[in-house]
Amino acid sequence: MHRSHIIMGRRIFVTICVFLMYVLLCQSTWSARLVRVGTYQNPPKVSMSESGKAEGIFIDVLEAIAADEGWKLEYVPGTWAQGLDRLSAGKIDLMPDVAFTEPRKILYTFHKEPVLSDWFQIYARPKSGIRSILDLKGKRVSVLNRSIQQEAFDKSFSAFDLDIKLKSYPTLDSAFSAVKRGDVDAVVANRFYGVSHLRASGLEDTAVIFYPTRLFFASPKSGDPTILYAIDNRLSSMKKDRNSVYYHSIEHWTSEEIEYAMPLWLKLTALIAVLLMLFTAYFNIALRHQVSIQTHELRKSLKVNEQLYDELHQRAIMLEDRVHERTVELEAARDRAEAADRTKSAFLATMSHELRTPLNSIIGFTGLLLQGLAGPMNVEQCKQMGMIRASGQHLLDLINDVLDISKIEAGQIEITCVSYNLPASIMKVVNTITPLADKKSLLLNVHIAPDVTDTKGDSRRVEQVLLNLLSNAVKFTDHGDVTVRVTVDAGYYSIAVTDTGPGIHQDDIRKLFQPFKQIDTGLTRQYEGTGLGLAISKRLVEKMGGQISVVSTPGVGSTFMFTLINEQTIIS
Repeated sequence: MHRSHIIMGRRIFVTICVFLMYVLLCQSTWSARLVRVGTYQNPPKVSMSESGKAEGIFIDVLEAIAADEGWKLEYVPGTWAQGLDRLSAGKIDLMPDVAFTEPRKILYTFHKEPVLSDWFQIYARPKSGIRSILDLKGKRVSVLNRSIQQEAFDKSFSAFDLDIKLKSYPTLDSAFSAVKRGDVDAVVANRFYGVSHLRASGLEDTAVIFYPTRLFFASPKSGDPTILYAIDNRLSSMKKDRNSVYYHSIEHWTSEEIEYAMPLWLKLTALIAVLLMLFTAYFNIALRHQVSIQTHELRKSLKVNEQLYDELHQRAIMLEDRVHERTVELEAARDRAEAADRTKSAFLATMSHELRTPLNSIIGFTGLLLQGLAGPMNVEQCKQMGMIRASGQHLLDLINDVLDISKIEAGQIEITCVSYNLPASIMKVVNTITPLADKKSLLLNVHIAPDVTDTKGDSRRVEQVLLNLLSNAVKFTDHGDVTVRVTVDAGYYSIAVTDTGPGIHQDDIRKLFQPFKQIDTGLTRQYEGTGLGLAISKRLVEKMGGQISVVSTPGVGSTFMFTLINEQTIIS
């Protein structure tokens, strides 16, 4: 009886132990965390096999992390677009192979450590001729619907204005098949899928590579952050261990060492960079050598320049001394010239006064004798007295002209500015000259425009200039007429004197306005004069702000014209 109790007790103990182990196992199974993972066909990164098993680089990494974390993984297959929609709706906890972008950052949550780095490439049929981005102009290109490739293609090539027509497909397999069938000209895909499917699809890769990306697991905004936190920790540890699942999976699915997985263009770029570095080093050595040579030559030139500078400095000192000496000489000469000018001015003023007083007496007394106030004279006496009076008047005019030109050159002529009637001044001069014109049977014409009225200026100087011009015109004209014409134009009065005299040759015109210059300078000149009238007239006109000019044709006549500022127009 005792023995049977012992056997029964042992059986009960074993049964209780087995029951407790079963409960603990079930509890462990019940407490394992369920993580729903979306999958789609993008081998070798992620895909579903024909037997319905999830596989790929992302799956290998995730299952290793799940084993360490005690997660239970549930795979939810579908298209890429379906996976994104399920992730946004919170129907799955993770979506693998998601490229990080700012717009996606708003929709999903990403961990920090990237799983893979990738870039995109264009694939086309053999002999398609597509070798650069420009060859895609007007072409049709297939792309995975709602993929980062679609977004990146628009960003990268929209500025080229190539009119590329994108056509989206639900899977990469259907996008590649569309090229093979001829529905489109090329397909854009990530380099992992392209390399693994290039031979089977019958396509070839092109040189068009763009948009490097980093790939992550993504979770919903409302998801559990501890899942991504665990992925970051486990993934960082895997990357530090060269024998981890991470590197074995990459080698298994891509048959390449990860550190050497770089495209041809990147290798060429590195080679070019090395060549550039070597060239730069050679260039720097050569440049330093040239700089050394140039520095040596520069030092020699600098020494020569210093010697030249010293010589030039000595010569400059000598030149300054000479300039100083010449300046002292010129200042002394200037003082002597100014003293002589003052002496000349005093002499002219004194002589003009001393000469004009007796001349006025001679002219006055000769006029009295010609009037018969001192008694009757015969014809010959009257003739002689007339010659004396004319000579005296000529000499007085000469003295007045010399005094005027002297004052002008010395800057002692003052121009007044008062209101006066310009037509009245014109007629005053014309009336003065009329007897001389009548004596030579010349017709004297006057044309004054209606808008010529009062103005401001020095009427006496205006009359002096006009009298000089009219006197010359009458003196040099033997037959025909003399015309005075006054007009207004653009704020200026224009006064012109035209004659029908012998005219002036072009070579002689430049002498007209120089003091003491006359065209006829022979010993028996036909016309008397000092040669100062036109010189005085030119300086007076310029002093009043105008200009004087002459137009002449030999054998036809001459026109002397001067302008005056219309002060009334300026004031108004």
